[in-house]
Amino acid sequence: MKLGLNGSTTDQCNLIEDIEVAKTSGFDLLELRTYKIDAYLEEGGTLPDLKAAFEENGVHPYAINALEFFTLKETEAEEKQMLEEAEKWCTIAAAINCPYIVAVPSLLKGQETREEIIDDAVEGLHKLATIGKKHGVSIAFEFIGVTGFSVSTLALANEIVNRVHDEYVGLVVDTYHFHLGGSTIESVQAVDKEKIFIFHVNDAEAGFNKHELNDSHRIFPGLGTIQLESIGKAFKEIGYNEMISLELFRADYWKMDKNELGKEAYKYMKKIAERMFN
Repeated sequence: MKLGLNGSTTDQCNLIEDIEVAKTSGFDLLELRTYKIDAYLEEGGTLPDLKAAFEENGVHPYAINALEFFTLKETEAEEKQMLEEAEKWCTIAAAINCPYIVAVPSLLKGQETREEIIDDAVEGLHKLATIGKKHGVSIAFEFIGVTGFSVSTLALANEIVNRVHDEYVGLVVDTYHFHLGGSTIESVQAVDKEKIFIFHVNDAEAGFNKHELNDSHRIFPGLGTIQLESIGKAFKEIGYNEMISLELFRADYWKMDKNELGKEAYKYMKKIAERMFN
């Protein structure tokens, strides 16, 4: 089981510092944030140097997070802009040997039916896969459990990915969104383990109802209220054992020394990996 660190967890760091913290802390993988890549390039960094930094530190770039809100585009101009952004991130991913781009669905625009949501997402993912294939980069589709998002459960996301039926399209499963959106343990049984491209393991702060939770309430796994061991058991039963990654958005963690945060993050991820999959 490989352990990954998402750059949102260490928001006090720039991209190169993320790589260094991942190495120092013991993580195998790093998920890159788009805004950190932009900042790195704007400050004069180059993609060959970024690739070299990963290689020198023995950390693997795993995914670029994220192509946001790619579904339910209302105009041709909006769709064109989204596809141009996808081209940009796939080009960058290929240059640094990063295998995945995360794609996030949009909020509902009105009263779209379930079939309309599915058809739109399938069409969008086909277009993204066409771009990804040119670069050898796969599209990891992430359902968002927050109220109002068009694809909010594992079951619906899995149905969409199955309809796309393309080896370049798979799933991101995030335990926080699994919890918020009301995904079920039973829905895991319908998932092909080969279609799980990325597995984010996070916990939810106690003392809040689901509708009160937002990303700022994410917490180290094992310290909150999500039944992570039950979720892990379900994924273990379908044979999944590739990787888990920590994606937090917690301001008090960002106030910590970056290396101390990295060590704490690795400690909790290693412990939860053992509890979920051993």
